[in-house]
Amino acid sequence: MRIPDNFIEEVINRNPLEEIVAQYTTLRRAGSNMVGCCPFHQEKTPSFTLYSSPPHYYCYGCGAGGDVITFVRQMENLDYVSAIEFLANRAGLSMPVSDVAGERINKKRFYEMNAEAARFWHAYLLSPKGKKGLDYLMSRGLGLPIIKRFGLGHADDDWHLLTNHLLKKGYGEKELTEAFLCSMGKNGKLYDRFRNRAIFPIIDAAGNVVAFSGRLIPPGTEKDQKYYNTTDTPVFKKSRNVFALNLAKKSPEKELILCEGNLDAVSLHAHGVSNAVASLGTALTPDQCRLLARYTERVCICYDADNAGKNATVKAIRLLTEAGLRVRVMTLTGTDGEGKPLKDPDDFIRNAGKSAFDKLWREAPGAIEYLFSLLLEKHELDTMDGKNAFVKDLVSLLSQVKDPIEQELFISRAAELTGLPSEVIRARTGKETVREARREQKEQLEREMRKSQGLGNTVNPDKAKFAASAAKEEAILGILLLRREYLFDSKIRPRLVPEIFNCEFCRKVMSLLLNLTEDEKELSLGFLNENLTPQEVGELEGMKKKREELGNNATSVLLELIRRLEDEKKKTELKNEPLSSAWMEKLKAEKAKKE
Repeated sequence: MRIPDNFIEEVINRNPLEEIVAQYTTLRRAGSNMVGCCPFHQEKTPSFTLYSSPPHYYCYGCGAGGDVITFVRQMENLDYVSAIEFLANRAGLSMPVSDVAGERINKKRFYEMNAEAARFWHAYLLSPKGKKGLDYLMSRGLGLPIIKRFGLGHADDDWHLLTNHLLKKGYGEKELTEAFLCSMGKNGKLYDRFRNRAIFPIIDAAGNVVAFSGRLIPPGTEKDQKYYNTTDTPVFKKSRNVFALNLAKKSPEKELILCEGNLDAVSLHAHGVSNAVASLGTALTPDQCRLLARYTERVCICYDADNAGKNATVKAIRLLTEAGLRVRVMTLTGTDGEGKPLKDPDDFIRNAGKSAFDKLWREAPGAIEYLFSLLLEKHELDTMDGKNAFVKDLVSLLSQVKDPIEQELFISRAAELTGLPSEVIRARTGKETVREARREQKEQLEREMRKSQGLGNTVNPDKAKFAASAAKEEAILGILLLRREYLFDSKIRPRLVPEIFNCEFCRKVMSLLLNLTEDEKELSLGFLNENLTPQEVGELEGMKKKREELGNNATSVLLELIRRLEDEKKKTELKNEPLSSAWMEKLKAEKAKKE
C-alpha cells in the first residue's frame, strides 16, 4: 500500500516550502518569488529561486529543483518515505500504515542499534573491566561529569564483546556490518571493528547516535591507527556531520568555536566552553559549513598551531565564508610547564586555563585580518622584492573583500607598513577586483555552456552523445510536465512511444509517465519523488523551466517535436538496416558494368 495522495497533499500544505528552506539559507523577496544562495552548492551570487504558485524551487547554478519533499530528501539525505515522515512529524501528523516502509532501509533501527552500542561501551567504561579506558580519559583531564555528558565509552581488546551483545539483542549480521560496528572475518564469523579504544559517540543535531570515533588507548602498536572512525553508512556521512553540534547548538553563545579533533571539543566543554564543535578529524567540507550555518551566523576557528593547522585554517576560512558565515580565527600561543609549545586547544586549555582561552577568543581577529598577518609572516618588508611580493598577494586577497570600508582599512595599513603610496595599492587592488569579476563571469559562462552541452551530466549522461535528439526529448518532457492533460489527448498519447527516445533517462521518464497515467488516471501528487531521485527531479524541473521561459507549448509544438524525433529514429534505423539480397545483386551488376 502506497502513501495516500491526500496525506501527501496535507503534509505539503502544512510545511510551507519557504519556512523549510529558510532554515538552511537566507532568502530575500524578488517580486512574487524568493531568492538566495543555494544550500546544495557553494556560490557567491544567488541562483536559488523559490516560486510560489505552485510552491517549488529551482537552482539555476547546480540544477537542484522540486517541491518541499524533494528539498528535505536532498538536504537531509533521506529516502522518499523518510522525508514524508520527517515533514509529517514536524507538522504533528501521524504517518498512515504503509508496507512501503518495510521495503526501505529502516534508519530508525540503525539509530537504535548505534544507541545500544553506545550504551554498552559506556557501561563497560564505568565497570571494573573498563578501568584501562577510564584511566586514559581521566589522564586527559576528563572527569565523570563530562564523560557522562558525551556518553564516552571503552571498547576492550576482546574481538567479540560488542558482536555477541548486539546479536543477543536481535540485530542481524548484515545490519551489524552495514553499520560499521562489526566485520566479517575470513572464517565467516563476525568480529568487533572497535577494539582497545576510547569511544566517542557521534550524535547528529537531532540527537541520534549515527557513528563512532575510537581513540587508540596507549601504548598500542606502530601499525595501529591513532583514530578509527565509522565510514559512510545508511545513517552517516562524515562530510555532513559535525561533532558536538547537538550540545553546542544549545549554548547561550552566539558564535561556535570550530576545532579539528573530537578530543579538543570534549576538553573545551569539560572546561566550560559550551560552544565548541569539531569537524570529525577531517578536512572541513562545504556540507559541514552549510550545517553550521543553520545554527549560527558566526564561527571562530581554533585549529592546531602548527603549519598543517594554518593551512587547514586558510581553507576553512574560504569554505565558511562561502557558506555565508562571519569568521574569526584564534591563534594558540604559549608553552606548558616543560617549555613545549601548546599546539592544540586541548593542550592550551588544560595548561593555560579557561580565562586565558576566553581572552584569546574575545581578541580573535577577523578572517581577513588573520590572512593579512600570514602575509606579513611570509614576506620580508625590508626589501624591495619582499614589498612587491607582499602587495601582489595582498591585492589578490583584497579583491575577495566586498566591503569597501574594510578594503580601505587594509590598504591604509599596507601603505604604512611598506611605505608605498596608498593610491598605488588602491589602484592595483581595483584592477585585480575587476579581473576577479571577469574570471567569475568567464567560469560561470563555461559552466553554463558545459551544462547546455550535457557535459558532466550524471543524471542524463546520454545528453552529450545525442545532443540534437536530447534537446527535442527534453522539450517534449518539459511540455508534458507543464501540460499534463496532453498525456490523455487522443492525438498525442499514441505517439508518445518511449522507443523513439535516444537518452536512457528521457526514455525512462516517458515510460514512467505513461505507466502512471494508464486507464486515464491523473498523475499523483508525489509521483516524481516516489519514483525518482532528488537529482532526477531537479533535472526534470530544469526541463520545465526551459519550456516556461519559451512560453509556446501548444499542441502543435509538441506534435512537431514528436514528428522530428520520429523522423530521426527512422533515418537511424534505415542507416543501420542491412541491405537486401536484391540490392546487393544490383550493386554487384553496376560494379561489373563499370569495370
